[in-house]
Formats: sequence, C-alpha cells, structure tokens
Amino acid sequence: MKKIISGVLSAVMLTSVLCACNDGGNQSNASQSGDNANSSQQAVTTEAATTQPATEPNYEDTNYVAPIPQKNQTYKFEEISLEEAATSSGYSISDSAFRITDPIVYGEYLVVRVTYSNINSTDFCAYNVIFDLDGNMVANISNVSLNEGYGKSGQIQGIYGDYTVLRFPIHSEDKYALYNLKTKELKYIDSEYGSPKIDNGVIVFGKKEETGYKYGALDLDLNEIVPAEYDELSLASSTLFRAKKDEKYGLIDFNNKVVVDFNYKEIVKFNGVEDDSFSAFVDFEKNINKYTLALDENDKIVLIDRQGEISDSNFEISEDYLGVGRVVSQYDNKTYIKNNKIVTDIDGNSITDNVFKGNLNCGFVNGYCVTEDDGGVYNLVDINGSTIYTKSSDEYEIEHFSSVDQNGLFEVVYSLENSVKTEILDLSGNTVYSIQEKGFYPIGNGLFEKYENKQSRVYKVTAE
Repeated sequence: MKKIISGVLSAVMLTSVLCACNDGGNQSNASQSGDNANSSQQAVTTEAATTQPATEPNYEDTNYVAPIPQKNQTYKFEEISLEEAATSSGYSISDSAFRITDPIVYGEYLVVRVTYSNINSTDFCAYNVIFDLDGNMVANISNVSLNEGYGKSGQIQGIYGDYTVLRFPIHSEDKYALYNLKTKELKYIDSEYGSPKIDNGVIVFGKKEETGYKYGALDLDLNEIVPAEYDELSLASSTLFRAKKDEKYGLIDFNNKVVVDFNYKEIVKFNGVEDDSFSAFVDFEKNINKYTLALDENDKIVLIDRQGEISDSNFEISEDYLGVGRVVSQYDNKTYIKNNKIVTDIDGNSITDNVFKGNLNCGFVNGYCVTEDDGGVYNLVDINGSTIYTKSSDEYEIEHFSSVDQNGLFEVVYSLENSVKTEILDLSGNTVYSIQEKGFYPIGNGLFEKYENKQSRVYKVTAE
C-alpha cells in the first residue's frame, strides 16, 4: 500500500497495538525451525566453481550522467508514508516504543530499520522493511522471521537485484538465508559460512581462523567459488574480486585464479568508490569503470584494466587519498582521476581544481563535481570542466553542498549564527524545496531523509 502525505511534515495517528516480540517467546518454535532449516540447507560444493555469478550484473561501459531539466521545471515534494512498516507487524507508527530509522537505497529498493523497544516490558525487536521507491511495501523481514518460527527480529545483509541475504538472530547463533523478494523462495546458508553479505551477484562470507577471520565467496546457487583464505574480499568488477592477502592487495577471478599478483599496498575498487557509505549516489551495477588505480610497494600509481593488464601512470596520489570519495570515474568512455583537490583525465590533463573537500563524495558523481574556490564560491562542474551552477556565500555561509543524485538533484545548506536555511535544487537552478532549517539528507534517486523526534521520514521529489 502506498500513501502520500503532502509537503509539510504531518503526524500520522493510529490506534496503538502492543504485541510481544521478544525472541524468548518463540524458543521452542525456533528450535524446531532450526532442525527444519538444517535439513533444507543447500548442498555446498567446491568442485566446480562457476565463472560468473548466478545472476550476472548489468554492467555498462559508460557511467550514468544525471539529466539537466528545463528552466522553470516545477516539482512535488511529498512525504512517503512508511506506516505499513508498523501496521504489517501489528504496531502503530504513533506508538512511542516504535521507531523507523536509517533509510537507505539499494538499487530499486528503499530499506528502513525498524525497532520496537518497550521500557515497561521486555518486548524488543529490530528488523528491516523493504519498499519500492514509490513507497509500496515489498517485504517485511519480521514476518519472514515469524514464518520460519523465529522471533520478529530479522535484518538484511545487502540487496542485489531481487535477492537479499537475511540474518535471523537466534540466541547465541545467528542463522542466514538467501531470500528472493519476488518468488519468496528461502535458501538457508550453511553455518560454516559466517556473516554472509550479498555483494553484486556474489555472497562474501567469513570464517574464524586462529589468525583471525578469513573471507571467501559463494554464488547465488550457494556454491563456494572462492575459499576462505583472504584477509579482505570484495567484488571489484564484473569478473574480478579485489582481495587482500599477507598485507598486500591483488585481483582474483571467480575461479580463485590470481589475475593481478598480490604486490600492492592498495587497489581502488573498479567503481571508483572505496567507502560503502556512498552507495546512495553510485549505483554499482551501472558504474563499472574501465580502469582502477593501484599503489605498488614503491608508492607508485599504476593503472589496471578489467582484464588485469597493468600500465604505468603519471599520477602521484598519496595512499591517504586513494580511499576517499570518487577516485576513479568514467563518462562517455573517458576516465577521470581525482588527486587530492584536482581532477584530471587519464592523460593528466586538468579538468577542474579546488574539489570541495567538505563533500566526502568529492570527485565526479553522476556526471558532476562540486568545487570551491578561495573566495567561497561553489560550482557544479560537468565532465568537460564547464560550470553548470554556481553559488557564492552572501547572506548565509554555505555549510554543506551535496553531490548530484541520479535525478539531477542536490542540496545546499546555509547557516549564519542561529539561522539555517536548506535548499534542494536541480541542475538548472530551479528550487525544488526550501525551508528555514536543516536536517534533510539526500539518499539517492530523488529521495531525502529528515530525522526528527527519533524517527526518520522519507520524502520524494517528483517532476510535475
């Protein structure tokens, strides 16, 4: 069910329905379900490793560039009702013990965290609810938990396409399963594969060894394709893993064959983003770069392509800057490199300087980069170095200037003493929404979060 609440913040009042949700009340059922889970676990094999994930990502050679709208474009700025996250579990969104927080966009899905904590009883649960980007509920993980005989607490460990990995807290031992959001099929993951997380078509897991945790990977048929022998493991491109072993990084394929030797102090992920918190702005499935950067033992930067071919580069980037923001980006089959406060092309030609360091997404995001000059003037610059939008600090000091999201929207927050102003704008400079306070946070695809009274609210911008 979708319910849209217009612009100004509104309180939704429902009749309070209290329902016990502590795991203790389901102990016998959980034990019985655990036996059933063991009997239904998938057979795991290491004999015939696949060469692709079961569902191959839709990788493209050119990154997505946000569109520039027409002048005088108008918008609706509306709250998406998340009340079904409460009512589908038998609660009321107005209940003071009920909280919705931490909205995040995974591809075509909006995920929120729900907690119910009643200080007058032992009732407590924490679970995720998944919506589409229009606010229609897709899955309530607490209900999946109950269907399996567990308590209401149940959380996702990433989403890829229509797949997610679920974690069911069962006393001292968590259970994990691969869940299809459309077919509702549930496949239990063998307990030897600890803390599995789905990552763009594969499932990375950990195993505790005497020397610490080691990591490997499963495909979506739950076959082991990479054994647990790496200190770090993450998907780097459509065919390669970025792996760390003996304090050095290298690249391996899905058959655990070394493609790039473990000779590097750092390798940037092929999507050009090292920090996972940027996932709201960068859709990994659509943004696989042709190259990545690696730092060798002599602190020299080299270029690596998706086939593992290595070539020298003229970039002198310190290790500190390889892991911050959009380091590598590709648009119209041309690669851009962020080096501290300067962005160049792959040949070393300067595209723009004075990259705004106050914006952690510094570098090109969805085709645009935020810069700041010494006079306090902020510019949005396109991939040709041309200024699309400019704003100077006049009446207010600019406190924050966000990256451009997939819909071509960005946010500017101004402050002066005790006065604050927030504007949401598009790439033509049209004002989408303006308010004399701060607190909105862009989460991608035209969605914005506002956190107040210990609750998160989600707003959607729609062009009229």
